[in-house]
Amino acid sequence: MQFKQIFSDQLDHCYAIMRLKAQGHDFIIVASEENQPCYAYDLNNNYQRITVWPDVGGTMTMVAIPGTLNFLATQRFYPGFNSARCRIVKETFNGNGWDQSVIGDFPYIHRFDIIPQNQGHNFWYVGCSIANSKKNTDDWSDPGKVWVGEYDDSQEKIYDLHSLSTRITKNHGYRRMKNYSLITGAEGIYKLTYPDNHQDWVLTQLSSFETSDIAAADINHDGQNEYLAIEGFHGTNLRIYDTNFKTLAQSSTVTPFGHAIWGGKIGDREYFLFGWRAGHQGLELIEDSNLSVQLIAEHVGPSNVTVYEKNGQLYLLSANREANEVAIYAISD
Repeated sequence: MQFKQIFSDQLDHCYAIMRLKAQGHDFIIVASEENQPCYAYDLNNNYQRITVWPDVGGTMTMVAIPGTLNFLATQRFYPGFNSARCRIVKETFNGNGWDQSVIGDFPYIHRFDIIPQNQGHNFWYVGCSIANSKKNTDDWSDPGKVWVGEYDDSQEKIYDLHSLSTRITKNHGYRRMKNYSLITGAEGIYKLTYPDNHQDWVLTQLSSFETSDIAAADINHDGQNEYLAIEGFHGTNLRIYDTNFKTLAQSSTVTPFGHAIWGGKIGDREYFLFGWRAGHQGLELIEDSNLSVQLIAEHVGPSNVTVYEKNGQLYLLSANREANEVAIYAISD
């Protein structure tokens, strides 16, 4: 697999990324985790840059509202992890850019999601706080909560917001799957099952190894997902699980400050992507469950990565945080 960088732009501490495609428009969105901008790049117009917001930033998560060019995002997740002033905003596309409204304050919310229901504008809301309160950045004595409720997009409000009983320390990872989500923290990996006519929200522990982030892909070509997990908070090691969360492999080399993680199809098979933000600050393609890797780039320190397709061509979008660079790589066999 070959990766050729075709685009670069500077964005200080770039972090959160998203593809936003609807109504004939096609953008990638990249936001900073500091008091810096969020940019949209027009994929239909030679990556023309639009400023979504000029400052505030502190963005950990962005979530598209299906069928629209509108999205929700966290802001003010700073300084460090002492983010009591974190909020969620809605960005509404006006034809040329985005108009902002504030959904509300959500202290310490690191990851969140809205999951479509069957009733029009209604979504399930899931918000994972990295802590419940803090005396200082290094205080982890009050573990985070998993907050759930309903988001009404027409009202731009979250209703019936309440926390589940299980507390998770240092939540960092979240991954929406089919009909459930995976949530990670110091206590391990959890499966969050959404409510239906028969049961309420259910949070089930799948693994007890401290986990920072997780991705899923059928890397063994057996028709079932395997899982790539970054172990430890911003951890230095990787673990691959089978579909039943039994360990298949563990990394033997140290990858300090593991952060960027993605799983999915590239060409005719599935892979994992992984990047770390210290040491060599590498970005890698993981080819199999034995953790065979191909180095894509060094000294970039990616925070988040994703793969997208445009006009039959595959691309890798990487927020190269430690290089303060928005990077796009064309992918070929």
